[in-house]
Amino acid sequence: MFEFFFKYPSSLFAKGNLVLLGTWPVWLLLLGILAAAAALGYSIWRTRKAAASSVRGGKSVLVWLLQTMLVALILLLLWQPALNIAALKPQQNIVALIIDDSRSMGTLDNGTSRRDQAIKTLNGGLLKSLQDKFQVRLYRLGDHLERIEKPEQLNDAMPSTHIGANLKEVLAESATLPIGAIVFMSDGSDNSGGIAPETISEIRRQRIPVHTIGYGREQFANDIEMEDVQLPGKTLPNSRVQALVSFRQRGYLGKRLHVSVKENGKVLGGADVVPKNDGVQQTEPVLFNAGAAGVKNVTISIDPQAGEENAKNNQLTRVISVDNIKPRILYMEGEPRWDYKFLRRAVEDDKNIEVVSVLRTTQNKLYRQGIANEQELQEGFPTKVEELFGFQGIILGSVEAAYFTPQQQELIQQFVDRR
Repeated sequence: MFEFFFKYPSSLFAKGNLVLLGTWPVWLLLLGILAAAAALGYSIWRTRKAAASSVRGGKSVLVWLLQTMLVALILLLLWQPALNIAALKPQQNIVALIIDDSRSMGTLDNGTSRRDQAIKTLNGGLLKSLQDKFQVRLYRLGDHLERIEKPEQLNDAMPSTHIGANLKEVLAESATLPIGAIVFMSDGSDNSGGIAPETISEIRRQRIPVHTIGYGREQFANDIEMEDVQLPGKTLPNSRVQALVSFRQRGYLGKRLHVSVKENGKVLGGADVVPKNDGVQQTEPVLFNAGAAGVKNVTISIDPQAGEENAKNNQLTRVISVDNIKPRILYMEGEPRWDYKFLRRAVEDDKNIEVVSVLRTTQNKLYRQGIANEQELQEGFPTKVEELFGFQGIILGSVEAAYFTPQQQELIQQFVDRR
């Protein structure tokens, strides 16, 4: 009905701007409408006595409004109204065609993988129709963004999907390239926690339309998906490391699942977890041994289950650096306490950490342990930058603030800010 009266669909009116192509000024149009309204009103007022009683009062006002609207419409047509819509010029703009190439795109739906469905869509006319009008850039998306020349280069081999970060990278390219639109083909699986609000704001600011083509079912009846793994960037040799494993599952509620941590097939640790809710992200801690020093690619996975429809999304890989260093910790204790004894006893057998302690036994007497030489900390807490920054950490026990000089307090603040 809308198109019958206005020729174009309402969506175009929402995107475009109404302009007047006539040469006469707009103020003259407004003046003409006001003049017509006044003339019609005066005419009705003059003939009010001769008019029938049925068209007096409120009905006469309604007649005046309808007549005024009709005159206003005729005057508007004389000013040649038109719809102004921004359109991309052929071959002068770039369309970024982004295809998800993560492992989940290898999932079979009705006997055909999602990757093959995407390739069929592209080769079935979509790619050619876009190339007829625009310059097209093909990208494969996963844990990073990569340019490709043809759809056949897709292999659903990328270990994870980071939609937000990759969209941000394409937006950054638009600063130097005339990117007019983004077409995103994916099954929607994402391992980065979604698209950041600032990325969405940047899309709106640049006014780049993003069109999506989805593949696969919205959810599986039986599936476990590893969504995220949080690990410290660095650790010490043979130390116990905690991995925070986030996963989502359907169909295995209450069943015990085994999470394993491996490096090149060697098991470093693991734990059993029990799903609590279907379709809800669940985070569990898993401990493992860091092993010898070196940079390691650690694979965290959940064992595939019977009847699972997609076992390719059960694992993630993270990098952790096991540094062969022995950090020194300065422990300053203001009075003899049980805490002091238990802390020193706890770290005695730890080869990866060295605790240097200063215990104030009386107001003017200090007891030092773990010092490198007789001169170290002879005067108590360090007073020089090079002395304090020889340690990687500070523990302050029962020590009042007044014990430290203003210079030492400033050193502590610098240490905390920089460490």
